[in-house]
Amino acid sequence: MKIRQIIALALLVFTVAILLTVVPRATAVRDNDYRWFDPIVDIRSHIINDYVEAPDDAAMQRAVIDAMIEALDDPFTSWVSPEDQADFSKELSGNYVGIGARIHANREWLTIITPMEDSPALAAGLRAGDVVLTIDGESTQNRPVNECIDALLGVPGTTVDVRVRHTDDQEEDLVITRAPIRTRTTFGLIRRDRDWQYLIDETRGVAYVRLESFTERTDDELQAVLEELAEVGTLNGVIIDVRDNPGGALSSALETADLFVDEGTLLSIRSARPERRTGGREFTAKDAGTLPDIPVIVLINDSSASASEIVAGSLKDNERALVVGERSFGKGSVQEVRELDDENGLLKFTTAYYYLPSGRSLHKKPGDVEEDWGVDPSDGCFVQEQVSDVVARIQAREPWTIITDDEPADPATADPEWVRETMADAILARAIELMAHRIDEGDWPDMADSDAAGDAALRNDLQRAMKERDAIEGALTKVQTRINELNGIAELQQHGIELPEDADLEEATLVIRDRDGNVMGEWTITSPVDLERSLLSVELDPVDSSGEED
Repeated sequence: MKIRQIIALALLVFTVAILLTVVPRATAVRDNDYRWFDPIVDIRSHIINDYVEAPDDAAMQRAVIDAMIEALDDPFTSWVSPEDQADFSKELSGNYVGIGARIHANREWLTIITPMEDSPALAAGLRAGDVVLTIDGESTQNRPVNECIDALLGVPGTTVDVRVRHTDDQEEDLVITRAPIRTRTTFGLIRRDRDWQYLIDETRGVAYVRLESFTERTDDELQAVLEELAEVGTLNGVIIDVRDNPGGALSSALETADLFVDEGTLLSIRSARPERRTGGREFTAKDAGTLPDIPVIVLINDSSASASEIVAGSLKDNERALVVGERSFGKGSVQEVRELDDENGLLKFTTAYYYLPSGRSLHKKPGDVEEDWGVDPSDGCFVQEQVSDVVARIQAREPWTIITDDEPADPATADPEWVRETMADAILARAIELMAHRIDEGDWPDMADSDAAGDAALRNDLQRAMKERDAIEGALTKVQTRINELNGIAELQQHGIELPEDADLEEATLVIRDRDGNVMGEWTITSPVDLERSLLSVELDPVDSSGEED
């Protein structure tokens, strides 16, 4: 046999040996996967075949899926059912078909905050503050807001009939033609002549841009705003507001940060599983497209999450921005969306964690108390917002942000005190002060190191936990009160006493009389429980010698 044939035969034997080794191991892995389902399959079979009533098979399947996800103890992992896929995709893209209006979510009637720019709602005559009385003839009073929204959405070119009551109490019927809506994510502080005004200090050339979320268009919108201001020579500093921004697309966050950083690490991604830690990714800045080296301030609060934290933390670690406000939310986990086979929906699940250039993890894991997470304000830039402060800020800003012909006059957005008082915004006021010093003096002011942000984050967590506890205790108290009432009514029925269905026991009086009408006692009661106790406390004379009860 020739040497070449010997080598070929040896390779063939070696290959067959490998196949004989690998295939059983792969089969074993599959077998283990299938065995995992054995008890689930057995239990389902018993229930389907022999349960006393016909079970809901789809509900059982959903329960199994929910249980697997719940076992992860991860609020950011979820299954998106096939019927919810369209809404999920709409949220990711920021696109939908409707009338284009912002609405209040907690009113008795559907109420318009403002129509959007160039929207069908604005063209049809819908105005800020309008109350929508009916949608296609159906009242919106106490109707769930999601149902109202669904009724306004539809197919491009179709119409929806709405009856509205304007702020002057005049009612009007409007026919609005639905159209594709591209929701913007970049906003100024106020509107003038219906357009956003991004310059809040024209003398110093300071711009303010609020990012509401991060979609595929956010970085382009922000870049367009800043480049337009830079072209006319009026941009010397920018304040980026990501407070209450829940996040969005990772790519958009990285592109936004990359606008201000010409080199260096922006973010890294790593798994917490030891066997997968070596497979992480690192994202670095690109010099191309970087905006001028202007000073930047980023505003955050404890509702700034995910992509918001990436932008704030990346710019802070690269020494490209001051961060003003309070510690961010701590949502630093990477979610991937994978489509399930046979059109069974989507799985959105966590696959890794985000790490800032400094190596700090953004993600706050359940139970984290002493560990650092999220993004802290820069030294000396901690300004806390209570829940009441956030509500006041949103309410105070609304008149300045709606599309209306009756705009408030004479804004003084460059004045920190005006912003504190009129806009109820202490964080933005502090940022305006810092930016003014930076532009006037050529450097940031000296600011002492402080761990106030971490202390405040701990206090906020404690307050949230206490509120959750109080809410749970309140709910349990209500349930226990109802149980006591039902027990009291049951006890009364055992005594032969029936309460009318419309009986009002609020400060009711129980009067017991003898057979001759003489009052034996009176008791003030407030619930069936008190009534039961009152009855059980009555002391009756024993039966007399004639055998008759008193």
